[in-house]
Amino acid sequence: MTTICEEAVVLLAQHHQRVGKGESGASVTPGFSVCHSRDGRARISHMCPSPDLLDLDRTSDDDLAAERHRMVDAYATTLTEAGWRVERRGPRSRHPYLLAGPA
Repeated sequence: MTTICEEAVVLLAQHHQRVGKGESGASVTPGFSVCHSRDGRARISHMCPSPDLLDLDRTSDDDLAAERHRMVDAYATTLTEAGWRVERRGPRSRHPYLLAGPA
């Protein structure tokens, strides 16, 4: 028997990249992340590697927030098209996320 998070990962991985993590657990490549929410649904977010603060050409915080919003919207579309019920959280936050489960 699979968990709701495993189901979400399988579904999202068909269309999107999963976050890559290094040995320390920090994000090394951008992508989706799935974990359990308190109410039993899947919590889906987009994670980006932390920028190098010494790099003068680093991606701005505003650009990173825009990427997170764009990708969370894409994940919502994928899940909705697969028949999942999706609730968007943090629409004005720099770190939006979804709560989702099969309809």
